[in-house]
Amino acid sequence: MQSTMQYWSVVISALSLAISVLVSYSLEQENQEIDPWSPLIQCNLLPDEFIICDSLHKPINSSEADEGIGCAPEDFGYQKYSEVKTTTVYCHVLDESIDCAGNRTFKKSGIPCLKYTGYCFISTLLYSVFLGCLGVDRFCLGQTGVGVAKFLTLGGLGVWWFTDIILLLTGDLTPADKSNWCEY
Repeated sequence: MQSTMQYWSVVISALSLAISVLVSYSLEQENQEIDPWSPLIQCNLLPDEFIICDSLHKPINSSEADEGIGCAPEDFGYQKYSEVKTTTVYCHVLDESIDCAGNRTFKKSGIPCLKYTGYCFISTLLYSVFLGCLGVDRFCLGQTGVGVAKFLTLGGLGVWWFTDIILLLTGDLTPADKSNWCEY
């Protein structure tokens, strides 16, 4: 009985030592000195409400451009979830009154390259259905030249009007500035 208790005592001590070595090794990799027994959460694990991240736009003529920080202009405009590209950005803790352990400026990865500029899918679809012969849907999407042509031809005598409705529904007609549709 006593030998079993000694055995489990040794096993638990070894596991505790292994865990502390792993934690200290991972912290050394991040160049941070964090006490694993501290009640403070690591700054890079704070919820989004407590951090602010830098712009998604890729810096120009910077060493960060080589590190994969930010989104290039061609990374925006994808509507399907499987096509949306992700990036890494620098984030900062919002306020000094928020206590957290570790570096208050850190990299956060997996941020989607999304840009919202106020284009709403439902309103554009309604414009296309009811005022599409006059090109109002193309004007709303920022495609002024196409909107004027559609207006002058009365929606291509209905063919262009119908085609634009189909293109909107299939996701092939998007805003001119390659922004994403607003969620609401």
